[in-house]
Amino acid sequence: MDRLITDCNESIRDELIPTGDFIMQRILLPTVCLAAVCSVVWQSAIRNQQSGIRNQESAVRNPQSAIQDPPKREIILTESIRLSTDLVVIDAQALDRKTGRIINGLKAADFELYEDGVRQEITHFSQDGLTLSVILLMDLSGSVSPVLKEIQSGALLALERLKENDEVAVIAFSSDTQLVQDFTVDRKLIIEKIGHIEKTPVIGQGTSLFEGLRDAAVHMNKASNPMSRRAIIAVTDNIAWEYHFSGLSEKEVADKVFESGSMVCGLVVEGAMTRTEKIFNWNRPGADIYRRRMSVDPFAAQTGGEIIKSDKTEVNARLAMLIDHLRTRYSLGFISKKEQSDGKFRRISLALTPDARKRLGDVVIRTKQGYYARPQK
Repeated sequence: MDRLITDCNESIRDELIPTGDFIMQRILLPTVCLAAVCSVVWQSAIRNQQSGIRNQESAVRNPQSAIQDPPKREIILTESIRLSTDLVVIDAQALDRKTGRIINGLKAADFELYEDGVRQEITHFSQDGLTLSVILLMDLSGSVSPVLKEIQSGALLALERLKENDEVAVIAFSSDTQLVQDFTVDRKLIIEKIGHIEKTPVIGQGTSLFEGLRDAAVHMNKASNPMSRRAIIAVTDNIAWEYHFSGLSEKEVADKVFESGSMVCGLVVEGAMTRTEKIFNWNRPGADIYRRRMSVDPFAAQTGGEIIKSDKTEVNARLAMLIDHLRTRYSLGFISKKEQSDGKFRRISLALTPDARKRLGDVVIRTKQGYYARPQK
């Protein structure tokens, strides 16, 4: 306002009022300028009022235009996020069907997630953003024990794939199971324990694969980080037989695995027994009327895990590859549209959107088939 009056004084004095007229300069000049300024202010106020009326009329005609939703943003799923008790987190792997190549760099918008046929909103998303809790489930049956030294000598190569905060436990199984090493981030301790695993009492006395998987799933609940991605890696020849109607059923084991939130992977070490089984086709359904064939395969399929086969000479390189693949998996979080946790099994379906399929071609998505909606304790 002061600046406007000053400008007005100078303009009128120079153009309208002769120099030397004292009365006109000292009395009339300020009065004229003040009137001019008041006129400007009054016209501005009228324009603002008219603009406000037009905005109000527009809001009445279109009330939605007056409310602006904040832009939605994708929340990156990391350790710093304190997960709500209602948030469901699943892991997924994307592979090119023809080449088996792992597809990296996908976004949450590239996925469609369904629970019991109902589309869910992916609220949290990351790739390799969460730490890993891994259980190495070591088969100590007579057919696998010859490669134990090979695994020990190259274990460091595989464990170097893990991040600093990733934790590992070791469980051995044969006719029974035994905890060799609880969860730790100490890589040297893990290697040391694997080196002495041959002294485990259960070595070479059969293959209780289902019991081993069940016990590993139960022990996974002791992982130090409740937010970690969880993987049971079974190092086995994948040859196990048990009499019908004895031992654990496949469903009993699968329930424990789902409850622990674990994914099951298999490093299948092929040896003489594997080749013999292939020659005689013993693994075909109904080949043994007294016994049932057990393997890691159904649990890997149900939890979105991976099976990698290896011979004795490349077991460590294959184990390192398997851990690398764990690091490339996506974590997706959503809050179920079903409000009540009824304890029932909810089936999960995950696929790429039509736009992503058009862009990437034929892609296989590996993820778990569902989860139990248990109330939080």
